[in-house]
Amino acid sequence: MLTVDYEALVGDLEGQSRRLIDFLGLDWEPACLDFHRTQRAVTTLSVWQVRQQIYTRSVGRWRHYERHLGPMLATLRRSGGASWRPARLIPPLPD
Repeated sequence: MLTVDYEALVGDLEGQSRRLIDFLGLDWEPACLDFHRTQRAVTTLSVWQVRQQIYTRSVGRWRHYERHLGPMLATLRRSGGASWRPARLIPPLPD
């Protein structure tokens, strides 16, 4: 499994995209960076988003919910789940 950090992706779209393509064992195509220009049919309600470039408006948005994330992350860690921390800024919770 490959973990892709949103902040890393928007900060280095080409580098992170190349990392993903390499992980999948595919050949790099410059069109990977022009995904928003595809003429393929999109049949989901997110069609508008699919046609947009990657944007940074959501970077750090998790901070609005930081106080609510602590209990969930603690539960996930106890169950052997997520080692993830939003933007890797929240210190690890004690065991």
